[in-house]
Amino acid sequence: MKKIFSPAIFLLNRMNYTRKFSLLWLMSLVAIAVVTQSLFNNLERIIQPSQRRLEGLALIEPITRSLQALQLHRGLSATLLSGGEAMLDRRAAHAKEVSGAFDALEKELPPELTATEDYRHIRTEWARLRQEGLEWTVGANLAAHTRLIENMQHFEQRVADEHLLIMDTDIAAYYLIDITTNRLIHVLEHLGRLRAYGTGALARKRITEDQRVELKVILAELDDTLRHFNLGISSVARHNQDIHSALQGVSRNIDNSVRLVTDLITADILSGRLATPPETFMNVATEQIDMSYAQLYDTLLPMARRLTQTHIDRAKQDLFTSVGISMLLFLLVVYLSVSIYYAIIGNIRSIANAARSFAEGSLQTRINLDTRDELSQVGDSFNEMAEGFNAMLEARREDDERLRTTFETAMDAVVQMNDRGIITVWNPQAENIFGWTREEAVGRILHETIIPPQYREAHAHGLERFLLSGEGPVLNSRIELVGLHRDGHEFPVELAIVPIKAKGKYEFSAFIRDITRKKETDDLIWKQANFDTLTGLPNRLMLHDRLVQEIKKADRAELKIALLFIDLDKFKEVNDSLGHSMGDILLVETARRIGGCVRETDTVARLGGDEFTVVLAELDDSSNVERVAENILHKLAEPFHLGDNVAYVTASIGITLYPDDATDIEDLLKNADQAMYAAKDKGRNRFSYFTPSMQQTAQNRLRLINELRGAMAGNQFMVYYQPVLELATGSIHKAEALIRWQHPVLGMVSPAQFIPLAEETGMIAEIGDWVFKESARQLKHWSGSCGAMFQISVNVSPVQFNSTVCLCKSWLIYLQELGLPGQSLCIEITEGLLLNAESSITDKLIGFRDAGIQVAIDDFGTGYSALAYLKKFDIDYLKIDQSFVHNLVIDPDGLALCEAIIVMAHKLGLKVIAEGVETEEQRKLLADAGCDYAQGYLFAMPVPAEEFEKLLKTKRS
Repeated sequence: MKKIFSPAIFLLNRMNYTRKFSLLWLMSLVAIAVVTQSLFNNLERIIQPSQRRLEGLALIEPITRSLQALQLHRGLSATLLSGGEAMLDRRAAHAKEVSGAFDALEKELPPELTATEDYRHIRTEWARLRQEGLEWTVGANLAAHTRLIENMQHFEQRVADEHLLIMDTDIAAYYLIDITTNRLIHVLEHLGRLRAYGTGALARKRITEDQRVELKVILAELDDTLRHFNLGISSVARHNQDIHSALQGVSRNIDNSVRLVTDLITADILSGRLATPPETFMNVATEQIDMSYAQLYDTLLPMARRLTQTHIDRAKQDLFTSVGISMLLFLLVVYLSVSIYYAIIGNIRSIANAARSFAEGSLQTRINLDTRDELSQVGDSFNEMAEGFNAMLEARREDDERLRTTFETAMDAVVQMNDRGIITVWNPQAENIFGWTREEAVGRILHETIIPPQYREAHAHGLERFLLSGEGPVLNSRIELVGLHRDGHEFPVELAIVPIKAKGKYEFSAFIRDITRKKETDDLIWKQANFDTLTGLPNRLMLHDRLVQEIKKADRAELKIALLFIDLDKFKEVNDSLGHSMGDILLVETARRIGGCVRETDTVARLGGDEFTVVLAELDDSSNVERVAENILHKLAEPFHLGDNVAYVTASIGITLYPDDATDIEDLLKNADQAMYAAKDKGRNRFSYFTPSMQQTAQNRLRLINELRGAMAGNQFMVYYQPVLELATGSIHKAEALIRWQHPVLGMVSPAQFIPLAEETGMIAEIGDWVFKESARQLKHWSGSCGAMFQISVNVSPVQFNSTVCLCKSWLIYLQELGLPGQSLCIEITEGLLLNAESSITDKLIGFRDAGIQVAIDDFGTGYSALAYLKKFDIDYLKIDQSFVHNLVIDPDGLALCEAIIVMAHKLGLKVIAEGVETEEQRKLLADAGCDYAQGYLFAMPVPAEEFEKLLKTKRS
């Protein structure tokens, strides 16, 4: 082994100690210099990008201020073009401020950025917008402003990318810069768009349905961007607790500003009130937006600069410390070299051997001298240097680990390829998005891995063009493309590509985000706005669009269009008896059957409830319309299987033709609706064509509704009373209160004519309450004048019973005010109301029972009669419908049915009242069958209160 070192020994043996240790000092100096230079270079690689980021942050503020000024100019322009002339001077003054903001921005931007095509295009578009903008429509002006703002946002993102703002290894700084330069900007842009649309609508004092939908879409997008902003705030605060409270304050202030503007939009504009002056709305919205921008300028940007500067200061401090330590070590080596001059040669050799071993890479080598002289300090110093060097390497490894953790936990897929298109980097999120593991993906050609076949050639050409010319239109910007999963399915992605040149060759880093859910949300919003959620058919909005298109095609081809208006007959009875869930199943099946009766080119739509429409397009033979209508009637007349139940419904169809009957869409819908009602009036389960006479009928119906609204105030309603007699004694047991309408021109209007209209318009609740109070006052009068205390029956409509007003509570209070007991009132309801056994119905019936108010089932036997609800609810009377009583004498089956009802009712503890008794024979048969009470023309017709009082006194005497 000694022979290996013979040359060195030979040389050193010919040197004096001065030269020997001078040589040792020189070697130490070189080693320290190399280590120091290496350390200096490593720290410079940290400092320089951070300095670059500081420069980028300094440019973000003037760019954002220009963006802020453009957004306000958009709002002022929209208000002015919508009729807000008061904004003219303010817009002109602000246009100068925008130009000033651009001038100030150019002074801050480096020449290479102001010379870019993007920036020149922005300045050109601003000049054009400023000069010509007021000559455009509101929509064109808004669109031009929005495009210019988007270009500014892209330019700002370009500046951020070129200054490495999104490459900070400090994860807190990374998220803070992201929310400052990206997420908050998008939130404020949505607020700016709301300001522009809102002031425009307020200036016009109207808002169309399309504008309302647009505002709702912007509100939904604002909510999404605000949520992403707050997630970013939380991420920063989670990784840097020192700025947690400040960031929470920023988040609260921006949330409050957004909520103030959106609440005003919802309450005044989307509601259609439009009461806020446009100038007021503009000032409120601008104040909140400016406050939010102030959060960016005063808090977020300074905070980002502080974090970046702290990073630089820390790196510089490490640099100065390391250099200082190196210099100290150097001086110590010189000192020890002089001391070693007097030490024994063996220790010198041990030190030299240890130093050589460490220099060759054995970093765990340490000096252990068995001496107590000054030479041991050299060994100790060497050991300290080795520990410091290892600590520096460990710190470097920790930095690399932090960077790797950021890379591994990034929310976006991070993919890197070389200039030959081969994948070199593939993070875990890329595995999740594309289905390839890192081991499988690295080394593969990128376009064969994640790009669909139809786009691969374009990708290859784009890469080749960039390598030749340095131009790449998709670089340094966010674009939406289609990605390819490993299993072969394609999906939408958002992509940003950044080229990086290293060692004379390009590498490309791609940041990819799966936006499938975003696209699905957009599609869902569109579908919900245009299609019925239950049946999947086009709704009224989509029907209108389809009609517009079909009319255009029909005009070009000189053909006709048929519009069929379909309404299901007795659907409400099915819905009430079997429940809304079964009714929904029936509607879905109805849609399917109607769709099976028409061509694929025709349109089937649902307007709401049980109303459907069919558009038969491009007709050259009108006989086809009748064939389709008959086919629909036939299909809908077939039984509907609803779970364990079978239901039968029919349909009434109204038909109108374009252009024969009308050329306007609303007129066509109105005509078809009138024809449908004509089909119902003719007996239902049929179709009817529109005729001009239907227009007159509809006008008469509308006039009757309008006159019905004034009947109450005009004291045109009266209450008639029909006595209910006890068959066993012939005495008056109670009376049924019946409303009558004495029209000043038409005379007495039949209840069958105006009661359905009152139910349809919702006036039945007010009318029914008036009938009850009038009847109760009359009963109180009779108890004093005739000494009679009996019961009044009041009919309660299902519409009135289902209203939100608590009838039981309010009626009982009124009876108590009159000094009448609850037993003095009986309410009459129909079977259909009980069959819809909702909890609210049950609670109201229990309330009437607890108040002592009795309940009667009117027209029993004509609906879906069942014993179940008679046992479930506390019922006092059953009223046999007059249709059974009418044929009682001549129809044995009718008599048997009445007897069965009477026996059943008595077994259940109920009293029975027969309606429509007109002959003595009917009365006798009912009495023999055990019927308790009866009413009808045999005893008395419904009469006014004065005549009923005379009748009551006569019976009493």
